Amino acid sequence: MRKAIAVLGVSMLSAPAQADLNGDPQQGEALYQEHCAGACHTDSVHKREDVRATNQAEVVSWIQRQCTQAMAQDLSVQDIEDLATYLNDKYYHYDE
Repeated sequence: MRKAIAVLGVSMLSAPAQADLNGDPQQGEALYQEHCAGACHTDSVHKREDVRATNQAEVVSWIQRQCTQAMAQDLSVQDIEDLATYLNDKYYHYDE
């Protein structure tokens, strides 16, 4: 448990300070399909009225906190950017 918290802390420090998403949405979609879709939830979670992420920074933060743990693997900063870009492009459409 302590190791997971330490890894998460390091991941958060190395992630973009601002959510200026410049990821590859195709790579993000591939990661989403491989690790998220059906495994943790369906895409309906992104379409609900009470979406928890309300801007790009929160999308990145959510991936860092929840998805990294759920996937039980280390996501690189690039993976996080790719996933966040894909989710933002497909569902959220936040400007910042």
